[in-house]
Amino acid sequence: MNLLTATSNTALRGSGLFLFLLLWEIAPRLGWADAQFIPPLSAVIAAGYKLWAQGLLYSQLIVSLWRAALGLLVALLIAVPTGAILAGWFPRVLTYLDPLFRLLSNVNPFSLAPVFMLFFGIGEAMKLMIISLVAVWPILFHTITGIRTVDPLLIKTARSMNVSNFVLMRDILLPGALPTIVTGIRISVQMAVFMLVAAEMLGAKAGLGWLVHSSAMLSQLPRMYAGGAFIILVGIFINKVILHIEKTSFFWKESVEIFDAVSPINKKGKWSMLFDEYYVSLVVLLFAFIIAFGGHEVNRLNKERFIETTSPRSNHEKHTMKQHLPGCTEKKDDDTLNYIIGD
Repeated sequence: MNLLTATSNTALRGSGLFLFLLLWEIAPRLGWADAQFIPPLSAVIAAGYKLWAQGLLYSQLIVSLWRAALGLLVALLIAVPTGAILAGWFPRVLTYLDPLFRLLSNVNPFSLAPVFMLFFGIGEAMKLMIISLVAVWPILFHTITGIRTVDPLLIKTARSMNVSNFVLMRDILLPGALPTIVTGIRISVQMAVFMLVAAEMLGAKAGLGWLVHSSAMLSQLPRMYAGGAFIILVGIFINKVILHIEKTSFFWKESVEIFDAVSPINKKGKWSMLFDEYYVSLVVLLFAFIIAFGGHEVNRLNKERFIETTSPRSNHEKHTMKQHLPGCTEKKDDDTLNYIIGD
């Protein structure tokens, strides 16, 4: 009976998605929607499979994950120490800085793009700074909130034992605030992915956002929809992984046992706790792999695009495009043509 109820609940929750996908498939075929602008779902899946078989989707995914991971790492290195130090050791200073932080967190990062371009150029550094600026604020605010909500009795007990500020931060404040910090990281990842796609659409030569934008410029709509759907799936997957880490962020706490029986305070078994520990370690290793390998892939793709857009053949194609594109004159922006031909 319980299995039947769970199955029916799952089917009910997935019915809306199923109807949407079914409508996506039949609407263009029945003429309810223009197939030129909304291709059938089967055509989008075929285009996605072709992208994956060609290896293009994999390389663009690595590039986008590298940018998001490195931008998030920069935000973590800035936000967690800053929030912990201000909330733990200088709460009065934090009172004066809080309105400034709230004001800066509402600034649109793209409005500061000219400033980033001035200091970091138009390469990868500018994109990473934009992503970091978006990701830093949720982590900072959740770190401050987590430090403030640590049990005061623990802090008073540690103070009575004359522990140093460093030990207090390492053993009490940061572990107590970690679940809240993980929540901030989850929010930052979502915002970083949104900003990453927008940044890649505007000024990149590789990545999932670039793939969607270049496909739209070349009127390859099934490929464009496939890239957009893959971005959604990647965002959902990352969110699920961080949600699991958030739920299991207490794995380091030892269970209290009486007569070799697991205490009701911690109902997880040893094997479950061990799995949670290795799960988090695996995610950290994957994070490190993306940062290490993604940098190589970014350099490789950027060099390939540079060679393509500066080769004599590319210059000939660009001149031909100037003559044949509708409404295109000799005054057409060369950078735009290079971008389109680079696909």
